[in-house]
Amino acid sequence: MKIVVDENIPGAKQCLAQFGEVVLRSGREICAADVQDADALIVRSVTKVNPALLAGSSVRFVGSTTIGSDHLDIDYLCGQGIYFCTAPGSNAESVVDYVLSVLCRVDGSLATLLTGGSRVGIVGYGNVGKRLGQRLTAIGIDWIAYDPLLNLADYPNLRSLAEVINSAVLSLHAPLTVAGPFPSFHMLNAVQLQSLPENALLLNAGRGEVVATEELHALLDSRPDIRLALDVWEGEPDFPAALAERCTIATPHIAGYSVDGKKTGLQMIAAELANFLDKPLKVEDDSADTESPAIHCPGGDAFSLIPAAVLAVYDVAGDSQRFKAIIADAERGKRFDLLRKHYPPRRELAYSNLVAVEPEMASLLRAVQGGK
Repeated sequence: MKIVVDENIPGAKQCLAQFGEVVLRSGREICAADVQDADALIVRSVTKVNPALLAGSSVRFVGSTTIGSDHLDIDYLCGQGIYFCTAPGSNAESVVDYVLSVLCRVDGSLATLLTGGSRVGIVGYGNVGKRLGQRLTAIGIDWIAYDPLLNLADYPNLRSLAEVINSAVLSLHAPLTVAGPFPSFHMLNAVQLQSLPENALLLNAGRGEVVATEELHALLDSRPDIRLALDVWEGEPDFPAALAERCTIATPHIAGYSVDGKKTGLQMIAAELANFLDKPLKVEDDSADTESPAIHCPGGDAFSLIPAAVLAVYDVAGDSQRFKAIIADAERGKRFDLLRKHYPPRRELAYSNLVAVEPEMASLLRAVQGGK
């Protein structure tokens, strides 16, 4: 069979060659001609899979190595009998690591949360939201969450959107939806965000379109105290430069870009393809290539140990610095994609070999890593 694959999915050719011929293409540039005679298509979120791409093709299987599905025309795929799948939860821990790194880098955020009296508000209590809540609880940070698709009685930390917005840190992890009873498109506007507490941090590592971008930009004129950490943008890759300039942290949609998350996403899609073809899946042992050297983390309390551990593995400041260097570029959209294409290898905290310098801090260090 012929499998067309986004060239920016690491290890895809080696993994999927067991099923047939693998043809690599740029994700944003995959076109109808590329898939005309293909049997399977493996993409990321940058490829819009719809009738314009697939009509008249021989594609029977579509897999996306991402957790979201808003780039897939699900009604069309179902109508055509084309099997499709995504990789829910594959990079969730990587996104949680990103959030922790932001908290460690934005002045005062981590210390304020650890001291008590303030909390994190999580919008979207799915794979990422649940894991973020679990990690925050483990390290001693209070949080509440909003998700209108869940029953409040089933989850004790669920609250109304207004309550969640009234949090020192508002972390957005909602998928993008434009239909249904609770569409997330422009779910948050200037009127709602005005109720953020003084010096609040708004962090978006979900979908850029969940926030009304122009209203958010205008809001900062009356609320310059609000700090922004944005990883996702309306109009990607042509992000709004004026808004990016005002961010404390700004990154090119890489919150979930860990080596471990990408590997998990690919393995999930490969397993789905094997099942679809009714063939066994051959998985190579690459444990020798993924072993991490020991990282010794100093600190005798949470205020010092958590940033020492988190930033030793992943420091979001480097990503933000590289992103801010392209804001004024006339071709910033192309540069945005290049930052993603050439993103440096990054491990998740859970798979890093962290060692507490102070033995009594070992349990907290395990909590920082997610208990793994």
